[in-house]
Amino acid sequence: MSKILDRVADAGGFLYFVLIAVGYIVLASPYLPEDLESPQAVVAHLEAHPPTTALWVGLWLEGAGLAALVLLAARIAGRIRAVQPAGWVPSAAVGLAVAAFTVKLASFGPGIAALHVDRYDAQTVTALLDLNDAAYDLSWAIDGAFAVLLGLGALAARALPGWLAGLAVAAGLAVLVGLAVPSTFDLLQFVFLVWLLVTSGWLLARGDRRPVHEPRESVAAAA
Repeated sequence: MSKILDRVADAGGFLYFVLIAVGYIVLASPYLPEDLESPQAVVAHLEAHPPTTALWVGLWLEGAGLAALVLLAARIAGRIRAVQPAGWVPSAAVGLAVAAFTVKLASFGPGIAALHVDRYDAQTVTALLDLNDAAYDLSWAIDGAFAVLLGLGALAARALPGWLAGLAVAAGLAVLVGLAVPSTFDLLQFVFLVWLLVTSGWLLARGDRRPVHEPRESVAAAA
């Protein structure tokens, strides 16, 4: 069972990409307005697109995709901990990944409440969706931070190949820069997605939990 969970965690980047693409982009996003500039237009869009089973399935898939990202973060953190058992980076990185997951999952509440357009005025509905958008930015900022932390930790511990750990740092910084300069976010977000896919591919190809360079104590004990 443990090996199965390990492989699922290894595939976390692929699972995140597929589940978010299908769950949010394909199934859920058509029900949400493209912008929140006009509260009246927001309400009109929601009234024209009442929630159906597709929306709820999409939200469940999106939640599963977010959980897959946490599993991937924990898997990489485990490789760092295998080299540096007393280090603080693995726990901090997983804590950030869980925080990002929690923020985004909590944002589902206001978004779902906004679907009840008959209960609120247009300004309140728009404000609820604004909360959802704010949580989106915050969760991405935390994701960027945990990617940077994992990358730096993996570089220091040599728990991943240098190029892969460096890619993690670049991915996290790309997200943070994209949030600071919104016009670049869509482009820079692509770096993060590439990192997820490449990392999962590398983990699945290796098929074990050993770091690139095991601690000297472990090597000596094995001898």
